[in-house]
Amino acid sequence: MEAVVPFTSKSSAESPGRRAFQWRYLGMACFWACSMLTFRSSILLTGEANSPECNTLVVIVSFLVNMTVLLSISALVERASSSLTKLPAWLFCASIVAGLVLVHGAGHLFTGTPMLVMLLAGAVLCGIGYGYFWGSWASVLGRVHPAQSAIYTPAAFLATTVIFLLVSVAASWGALPALLLMVPLPVISLLCLKRCWTGGADRVPVHGGPQHYLRALTSLVPLIIAALVFSCLFGFMWETAVLSAGSATVAHELPLMLNLGAAALLMAFVLLTRRRISLSLAYHILIPITIVLFAVIPFFWNVQPVVLNAVMSAVYGVFDVIIWYLVVSTAYDFAVSGFVVGGIVRALAILTRLVGIGIGYIVMLEPTVADGAVVGICIGAVYLLVILLWFLWHNAKRRPLFAAAAEGNAEATPTAGAASEAAARVTAREEAVALATAEATEAVSRVTARAEAAEAARMDRRYEVAARDAASNAGNESAEAADDASDAIFALIAEDYGLTRREAEVLPYLARGRSAKVIAEALFVSESTIRTHTRRILEKTCLHSKQELIDLVDRY
Repeated sequence: MEAVVPFTSKSSAESPGRRAFQWRYLGMACFWACSMLTFRSSILLTGEANSPECNTLVVIVSFLVNMTVLLSISALVERASSSLTKLPAWLFCASIVAGLVLVHGAGHLFTGTPMLVMLLAGAVLCGIGYGYFWGSWASVLGRVHPAQSAIYTPAAFLATTVIFLLVSVAASWGALPALLLMVPLPVISLLCLKRCWTGGADRVPVHGGPQHYLRALTSLVPLIIAALVFSCLFGFMWETAVLSAGSATVAHELPLMLNLGAAALLMAFVLLTRRRISLSLAYHILIPITIVLFAVIPFFWNVQPVVLNAVMSAVYGVFDVIIWYLVVSTAYDFAVSGFVVGGIVRALAILTRLVGIGIGYIVMLEPTVADGAVVGICIGAVYLLVILLWFLWHNAKRRPLFAAAAEGNAEATPTAGAASEAAARVTAREEAVALATAEATEAVSRVTARAEAAEAARMDRRYEVAARDAASNAGNESAEAADDASDAIFALIAEDYGLTRREAEVLPYLARGRSAKVIAEALFVSESTIRTHTRRILEKTCLHSKQELIDLVDRY
């Protein structure tokens, strides 16, 4: 039986609906650590293959294949979400193991051209397996409640850094060959992945279509921009540090320790503030830190490239966790596959990281122009990051276009069936898409006829997705029955605690851990209005936090 650990100090007996920590989700850390050991260090490379140039070659080829696999499988999953489970997962795990063997054995067995061919073959096989695992874990976590994934993602990062450190130290001591230490990692990750697929009672159905994926990706535009900038800068810093130190292993001794410290601090931050501060806000703090970092790089890059790379590595590691959390929570919100959303975001990040690696390599090849090139790159980086920071600040302050009208009409409108209100809201938001509007109206009408008790109704984005899917797939009675049951629970809570119509609309979003910003954008009201409704809901239910409200819904 799998051990579980409560998220809070209260026992499960005290709180029957309390979520529990499932250790199987940390299986992602084994694959993540194996990937980092392959790309960020040279412990697998031996003999003539143990050089910065060969390490860079392995990284570039693996990343290109990784990106190709992510996009290819994403295309399959977008057309049919069930196609992911039909792929032979063991074959991708075997691909990683075979790739590790080839990369490790290239320097032992050959020199010159045969060695390069063996390295390339190993890099290709590793890239195939890593691409599949990245998307598969995004798919698994995309079906987990954001309140839980906010714990799993930083916990996986912390476990990853610990595994990375242990394997690196053990390999440096010569106790065991690096290959023997790394081969079990993808196997363990595969076993945990399969356990998550077969034992995930917290999974939700996927109803994604092209329009749903488009809206999910559109909501991530600020994150995608930040990912492109950070990935490019990280690739640049990594390559300059490796070439300066003459070894990927030496270049990552200090970054390894800083990554471990950053992971521990991030985990502490999440545990201490997760009821008050969303993990998604953390990258707003990382951007000013990176601006300062690139402002001082021109003064120190010649003398302390490894130190600068260590700081950038720690910042990017934390940012990688935030990317992962936002991707999987968006997949959950829109009821789409995390493989598609995560695959596209990661493929774009890989592409820009390769661009950064190429820029770093070119800069280090020309010592006479390196100083001027680094100054120019740093100025460009600071400019882009400042623009991004301004965009995020402006977007946070911007009031929705129809907020005032929506607030005024909301209080004046008499209470009606919640499903009819949902249909009107969908029509207002998507009047430019006539076909989608017709489908949404028809689906909501069908649900209204079937579930009169669901007066709190479909305020959550996943419910809108389920309604649109019902229009094209009327036979999916099991998914609709689950929606009706959730609607009835929210209606019962609203009745028991005397919630107003507007408070009942906000309740489903709060029960899924959504922020005031997300709810405000979905309901076309201001964030202050959402905070007011949230405060009144907590007062009427005699609760003190959103987490306690989530537990209350679970108990119902």
